[in-house]
Amino acid sequence: MKSKASLNEQDYLHSFVSTMTEKSDTIINYVLAVYFLLGIALSFKYDTWEIGAGVGTLNLLAYYSAKLFLKNSKFYQYVLSVVLAIFMAQYIYQMHGMFEMHFTVFVASTILIIYQNWKLQIPLTLLVILHHGALAYLQNYVYNDANGMQIYFSQVNFDVETFLVHVVLAGAVFFMNGYWAYYFKAHSQNHISKISDEYELENIKLASAKFSSMSATKEYNDFIHKTTLDLKMPVSSVLKLIDVSKGHTDNDQLLSYLDMMRESAKKIDDLVNDIHFKSVSGKTNPNQ
Repeated sequence: MKSKASLNEQDYLHSFVSTMTEKSDTIINYVLAVYFLLGIALSFKYDTWEIGAGVGTLNLLAYYSAKLFLKNSKFYQYVLSVVLAIFMAQYIYQMHGMFEMHFTVFVASTILIIYQNWKLQIPLTLLVILHHGALAYLQNYVYNDANGMQIYFSQVNFDVETFLVHVVLAGAVFFMNGYWAYYFKAHSQNHISKISDEYELENIKLASAKFSSMSATKEYNDFIHKTTLDLKMPVSSVLKLIDVSKGHTDNDQLLSYLDMMRESAKKIDDLVNDIHFKSVSGKTNPNQ
């Protein structure tokens, strides 16, 4: 990668990033629709309609509001990271702590790779750790009475050891997905840099070829110009000689021959003058 991107390279990068962001946003629209509908579908299990519809709607409002009001910022992508983490927490609650619902966060982490921004893994990671730590503590040490209020976080024993293993493994997945996002971005930039270098090299070749062509054209015009000047004087002399000869004879047949000779010499003179004019024009405007 060059230390400083050229103007063409910056244009390529901007165009590429804009195109990729638009495609990624389109994919996310479908992803969020699936996430929302999944929350609605899970509501059938334990009659959690207010959570499925309410929290799901707030998630969509948060994402699309950030995208609408901050059009020229990537902030909405970080909001998306938080929203996907909240969807995970929503599913866990709706399924009364079903452990498999925890895996949805890995799907969310993988989806974020499409933006090629490793930093999007940070809000997701922090929210998952905060969510798991707080709810695991509440379930195990505060609301641990089977006959009292329940915190739906995990259906398995989620002690400190399990929490640490869970966080480490989740962190490893988030780290790898962040690395792939970074790698894809670096690979894209290197590829665009290579294309830019090839484009600039091609422009140099074209400029060199154009200069060579202009030089060759100039040499050709100079040769034609010199040649026409060399021809103009003899042709002009022939015309004058014919005119003088016509004034010294009364022979009709000889006059006829002289007229024919003058007509031919005049055509040659006109042709030489025309070539001379074009050669002068070519020297004045070498692009012609």
